[in-house]
Amino acid sequence: MNNVTTATVSLGAVTIGLSIMAWHLTKWWRGGSKSGPGPGGPGGGGRDPKALLPLLSSMSLGMISVTAAGGLIGTAASFILSTGSLVGNWSLTAVTGTVTPEVTRSGLKALSPGGCALLVIYFVILVALWKSGAKLLKGKIAAGVIAGVMLGLSAGFSGMASVALVTITNTVGDKITGAVM
Repeated sequence: MNNVTTATVSLGAVTIGLSIMAWHLTKWWRGGSKSGPGPGGPGGGGRDPKALLPLLSSMSLGMISVTAAGGLIGTAASFILSTGSLVGNWSLTAVTGTVTPEVTRSGLKALSPGGCALLVIYFVILVALWKSGAKLLKGKIAAGVIAGVMLGLSAGFSGMASVALVTITNTVGDKITGAVM
């Protein structure tokens, strides 16, 4: 059984992931300016960090999901990643004329059995939130998962965040399930 994903990420996929994140952060930032002056000066009163929780939690799910070696979650994440790489590579080449190298980090970290169990539980929680949420919440969750998948294997800062998330997922999952190896 393969314990580590064989997926790779291109600069095009990372660009899509960062673009999704930039879109939602910009909307959050601009939306805050309507609430008037806040404690930090004019225009910052409505920028509640809690409004970013659906996006950031679903990005975390995407980052962890792309490290799954297989199964339904890993296969779906690999499909999203390969589609994102294809679209991102095409868009970078068409818009800027640049090449799109692979930017996959070396030394991919795998999910442990307990980490995989926690991934399934996390997935179920976000699906329940998605099913019970409003259209805006559903959009943030879907966009966050896609962005997380695109950024989870990168060699940049987001890839380092993914390594930390996988380590935490494995540690907590192993402790909860008792599957310490």
